[in-house]
Amino acid sequence: MRLGKLGARRSGLGTRVFRGRMDRLEVERLARAAGLPAVLAERVAQVVVSAGLPADRREEVFGELVSHFQDGLAAGKTAEQLLVSFGDGPAAAALIREAKRVVTPESLGGSEARMGWLERLGRDARYGVRRLAARPAFTATAIFSLALGIGANSAMFTLVNDLILRKAVLSHPENLIDLYRSSSSFAFNVFSEPDVADLRRNTTAFSGIASAKMSMVPFEVGGRIEKLTTELVSSDYFAVLGLAPLRGRLFDQTDAPAPGQGAVVVVSERFWRRSAAADPAIIGKSLRLNGSSYVVTGVLPADYPGRLRAVRTDLYVPVMMIDQIEPAAESQLADRGTSGTFVTARLKPGVTLEQARVELDRVAAALKGQRLKGWQEDAVMTVQPKADAIIYPPIDQILVPVAAMLMAVVGLVLVIACANLAGFLLARAVDRRKEIAVRLALGATRGQLVSQLLVETILLALVGGLAGTMLGRAALRLVLATDIPLPISIDLALTVDWRVLGFSILVSVVAGVFFGLMPALQATRLDLASVIRAENTGGGRRKLALRNLLVGGQVAVSMVLLVIAGLFARSLDVARKIDAGFGARPAAMVWMGIAGKAGPSAAVAVRDRVIREVAAIPGVEAVGLSSNIHLNTLGTQTDEITVPGIEPPAGRTTHEVDRAAVDTGFIAAMSLRLTAGRNLTLADSDPASRTALVNEAFGAKFFPGRDPLGQRFRSGAREIEIVGVVSTAKIRSLGEQPRPFIYAPIAASDGPLFLLARTSGNAEPLAAAIVRTVTRISPETFVLQSGSLAAHIATMSYPLRMGASALLAFALVALVMACVGLYGAVSYAVSQRSREVGIRLSLGAGRGSVIRLLLVGGLRLVAGGAAVGIVLALIAGKLLEGLLFGIRAYDPLTLVMVPALLLGVAALAAYLPARRAGRIDPITALKAE
Repeated sequence: MRLGKLGARRSGLGTRVFRGRMDRLEVERLARAAGLPAVLAERVAQVVVSAGLPADRREEVFGELVSHFQDGLAAGKTAEQLLVSFGDGPAAAALIREAKRVVTPESLGGSEARMGWLERLGRDARYGVRRLAARPAFTATAIFSLALGIGANSAMFTLVNDLILRKAVLSHPENLIDLYRSSSSFAFNVFSEPDVADLRRNTTAFSGIASAKMSMVPFEVGGRIEKLTTELVSSDYFAVLGLAPLRGRLFDQTDAPAPGQGAVVVVSERFWRRSAAADPAIIGKSLRLNGSSYVVTGVLPADYPGRLRAVRTDLYVPVMMIDQIEPAAESQLADRGTSGTFVTARLKPGVTLEQARVELDRVAAALKGQRLKGWQEDAVMTVQPKADAIIYPPIDQILVPVAAMLMAVVGLVLVIACANLAGFLLARAVDRRKEIAVRLALGATRGQLVSQLLVETILLALVGGLAGTMLGRAALRLVLATDIPLPISIDLALTVDWRVLGFSILVSVVAGVFFGLMPALQATRLDLASVIRAENTGGGRRKLALRNLLVGGQVAVSMVLLVIAGLFARSLDVARKIDAGFGARPAAMVWMGIAGKAGPSAAVAVRDRVIREVAAIPGVEAVGLSSNIHLNTLGTQTDEITVPGIEPPAGRTTHEVDRAAVDTGFIAAMSLRLTAGRNLTLADSDPASRTALVNEAFGAKFFPGRDPLGQRFRSGAREIEIVGVVSTAKIRSLGEQPRPFIYAPIAASDGPLFLLARTSGNAEPLAAAIVRTVTRISPETFVLQSGSLAAHIATMSYPLRMGASALLAFALVALVMACVGLYGAVSYAVSQRSREVGIRLSLGAGRGSVIRLLLVGGLRLVAGGAAVGIVLALIAGKLLEGLLFGIRAYDPLTLVMVPALLLGVAALAAYLPARRAGRIDPITALKAE
């Protein structure tokens, strides 16, 4: 039978006869008066009176039932046939009675049209809350699944928001540009302080040029020394950027008029709160930095993160104090060979970016004409609008595609989570068939029911989104709390601002609507008469097909994520196996800065004593010092040389070669091999000495076919003799081709130095012992970084390791959720086929054959999804190939191992419900049907 919409058809009787309290005999009399046989009139009276409806609802139900039976009689059916098809009268009355609680007269008919959308939404939301609360297990499972998917998305978007989307609050940022010095070797070189002075003298396109140089400064507090990330900035830095203080004032030209004059400091809001307990009287107080006192003039607002986003800047000191902060043999204010200064300029009103470029080209040509260090024939100026900058162009070029990849990955995780939600809703729709059928029979439109079901789904998604946002933020804080192997402090606010909140709400609502719509449409597509008769129907095949489609999609997405994670894991494995060329023996590494007030001679005495005492520590086999270390992610040192008979690259007059100043013990401490000649001696440290070691790559490039020993090259005005050849090691990256390198004798310098100590034991405890030794000998000496040399080498693969770990975590979450979906799909298929299973078992089929039958059905879903996933994974791998290290997108091992893993886990997920079905009691199954 098919019940029409409530009130669409009438028996012709007026409503007034139902106003009073009527018994079954009266209702039966009215039914017989409408032309129904006695047996049918009795059934109508039984249902109408037993349902316990109000008077007006009794009339509508009475009219619907009478019309139904009249239609059946007109179609030629007998009264007995109509009774059988109608089903049990008390059961129908009970269904109508229960539906009365969720479908009231006020929610239907004319009053529905008069009800505002907000009122309808509130009604549906209240009912949805009651329905979800009534089924806590289902609700908790759905919320947890969504929290995983939305939490991953919220966490990644929070990172993207902090790193990319949130901009510093600067005055008219459209007029700010970042300047770089470009050459054939690197497109984004920064400047030396003399370069900045030349720019100020020789340009007219800018109203101001601000400079900033990153530094680590020892801060004395409470009898201990901390290292603080500091920016050495020009006096007009704050004015050019248009920054205003949170407290006090920001220093200017009058505070630092000349070198060595300007012992003032501006602190960040974070430092003010963390180290000064938000003391409102901090202005005018002094801080001890590198042994000297600096007066606090102001506090910067929290919305300015510093020159390099994500690097926590604590202090801002005038660059005029650079020789006190970073003492060196030659003042950095005059040393054109020491670069590291970032430059930002503000265009004058009316000056275009193109006009500024023309003027900068003129300045670059003039500097090249003077043959100044760093300004070779191929050197030019590169300009980037400040609004387009994120952190630093070479980092941005990697950051943006990586962020896009991770957002896509977590998006796929969310798709799987939502597909699981859709599967849960489809399964739940089976339990709600009778409720929905009766509500339709009582007059609710399909649109109203779909709307209400969507409200329930959106409520689930919003709660899951809230839980996911908190879960994602907690996971991010946990990850960022780990010890990142860098001497600088990484700091991300992880603020849940309007962007993050809006993103989470949008994702939750879209997920709820998009993945709740299909189950809602399926749930309201019912054969009402069959459902009321309690037959096992209600779109079973359609639901099964939809669930199968969802599971196949989940498997395909999981395959994509697992293959991408596998490719990055393989890249990490390749990177770990690369021989860096040094560090074969355990060694401790300590990066230390001799206190500035010690002076050059005192610094040499301190470092010599440190070497002697470290060498005396049990287990130490060799100790050495260097001005820089191989694979230093924070900077390189280079020298510009000429070699007789070897022409420089086109457009240059010199060769640019990496270098470091080392002492006599460095080669042994680094586990480098001396392949020819001799090591450096103490005599080579004499300023009059002109000797150096080079690596094998240097000899192969500049003296091909010749023995480099005894050969000479020029560095500036000095002629250097090669006295030894060292094995080639990795200099800048693990994947580089062999690079020439010069090991020059260390001079009397009190700049930061790397101390290496090779040991026969564990390097980590040795590093801690060295730090204690250094601080005991010179309490004012500060340690920038300490640890093992092996950990330093591993730093090069840290981004790859973090990326691979994140991708693997997301892929495993996706795999688990896909298997849950597969388990649910097979379980649902088993429940739909329980009668078939019972018949097969009763006819003698073995339990093994039944298990295989159901298992093959589940694996067919997996195979189809996996095939699609492999194709999509190959496409995704090709797009991401530029981020891989040492392997191609079509890596055979990954493409064999990942599908095998997925198929194995999926087979287990399908086997468990299939095995349970094999244990069904045939009699019980047949009786249940």
